[in-house]
Amino acid sequence: MEWKVVVANTGEGSITIIDFKNDYEIKDISFISLLDKAKGIDICLDNQPIGPWDIALDREKNKIYLANAYNNSISKIDMNKMNIESILAVGKFPSTIKIYDGFIFVLNEDSNSISIVDKKSFNLIGNISVGDKPEDMEIYNFSKKIFIANGNGHSVDIIDLENNKKEKLILSNNPIRLCLEKEYMYILSHSNESFSEHSNISIVRLDNLSIVKSLDIEGVCNNMLKLREKNILFLTSLQDGHLYKVDLKANKIIKKIYLEGMPNKIFWDGNKSLLITNTSKDILTIFNIFNNKVIKNIKVGSEPNGLIIIK
Repeated sequence: MEWKVVVANTGEGSITIIDFKNDYEIKDISFISLLDKAKGIDICLDNQPIGPWDIALDREKNKIYLANAYNNSISKIDMNKMNIESILAVGKFPSTIKIYDGFIFVLNEDSNSISIVDKKSFNLIGNISVGDKPEDMEIYNFSKKIFIANGNGHSVDIIDLENNKKEKLILSNNPIRLCLEKEYMYILSHSNESFSEHSNISIVRLDNLSIVKSLDIEGVCNNMLKLREKNILFLTSLQDGHLYKVDLKANKIIKKIYLEGMPNKIFWDGNKSLLITNTSKDILTIFNIFNNKVIKNIKVGSEPNGLIIIK
């Protein structure tokens, strides 16, 4: 594997850069150290933690954008020079950040909104209201639409960027994660029943928003990843420390792997490996999807969350 991984460490306000082509060489960089050498940046932190939560990569410019959940900002970092170019205030608790068509879209959980930032000027140009407690956002390039999982709203908001229209998919459960592939949307939800120990996966056709499959999963899952062009889903559980492997064709869990701690966000390298952040163990787990075994655990910063892969 000849690439690098950048991990956002929420707990200590830092990023960890892991060089996979040089024997997993690790470099930890604190946000404060980047601020100390930055010039012309005027931001007041008020002694508050920064909380980098999610990352987006601009491959063309080799820059990364951090969504800083605790101080309600996003920052632009030049990966070549390793310095902060700019910081911009957005909504409350920005938790998801995406780059699309010359714009940066930031999902603000506590403001129930999306901040729209012009990537070139790095200026805030608009806000879109969404449902209650939005927890995830995906942008579907094919249809130029944004999909938002309203974690306390029993719904998914769908924003048509091309036609400036909005519609809402009403659900029986509260959605927390979305995956989009071809003509389908995969939705991970939590049951509305009190003290429920179940999660739900719904598969929705994107053309008519009809639910074509609904699968209840035993256990409270918090993140989801679908392997492209395969009938396999992976789920993580902060509650019991497991990674679940789900066969969508067989409609069941086919493997349950104990990873310890609190495995959280899942990423796929497009080949044989999953990368899983573990927020209580402060590690990045490299997992082989073919033999269902952990390849390596790599120590990172405190409370790792989002990451990007630079190939």
